[in-house]
Amino acid sequence: MTGPRPLLGTAREWAIDLSVATAMGAFLGMVGPFGSYFNGPFLVRAIYWIGCFWAGTLIFGLLIRLAAVAAERARIPAPILVAAAILVGSALQAAVVAPAATGLWPFLNKLSPLDWYGQCLAFSGPLAVGFTILRARLAAQRAAAAPLVVDGPVSTPPPTPIPAATVLYLKMEDHYVRVRTETGSRLEAGPMARVLANLSGLDGLQVHRSWWVARRAVVGVERDGRNLRLRLADGEAAPIARASVARLRAAGWLAEEDAAATG
Repeated sequence: MTGPRPLLGTAREWAIDLSVATAMGAFLGMVGPFGSYFNGPFLVRAIYWIGCFWAGTLIFGLLIRLAAVAAERARIPAPILVAAAILVGSALQAAVVAPAATGLWPFLNKLSPLDWYGQCLAFSGPLAVGFTILRARLAAQRAAAAPLVVDGPVSTPPPTPIPAATVLYLKMEDHYVRVRTETGSRLEAGPMARVLANLSGLDGLQVHRSWWVARRAVVGVERDGRNLRLRLADGEAAPIARASVARLRAAGWLAEEDAAATG
């Protein structure tokens, strides 16, 4: 058994990230992009680019992980906070890269702080987006192999089975499934289908790839532009996937005017 994943990632993840950063920095030191090939010997260029990638990995790695956690806790769309993290991270990276570059190559003093910020944003922004997408896909792939984990102290015997009648909803959290009941919640190994298979006699529907909701847990429907969410008994709001609207409407979960919001 293992506990929840560390907030800022595991040591293995950081080791992989920094190893990739080192390889990419060495490669750019060899090819000398953006005219840097003429700025000095390979060793100097390699040290510069590796340093840039290490700084970017540490800055964006920390900010994006914190943004993802904050988005989940505040129920804010993750892309909004990740985009903000990239904008802030580019400024921090520029503050590191500019002095290093001008120290090695004084003729670069002609560049303004805005020039450095723009270059860092243009170069690091797409890499940070790719990092975020890759991390999300890797987390989904780990779901099936994740060990069982429960909130609070764990023991060798398997946890007590959850009475199906008490379940309010299931929600994916990284590679675990949070099972919310009338008396509390606990985490179980994913994927969602695996957890549902162990809970029989449930009256509910999967409303999103990350959410299954019991009918009795729904207290209302919220509309946010063209998006719909189910308001749940404990104050949570479960997003409704566009592909699930017709099925929920047929089951009597949505009024016609609510379903029309996604039409």
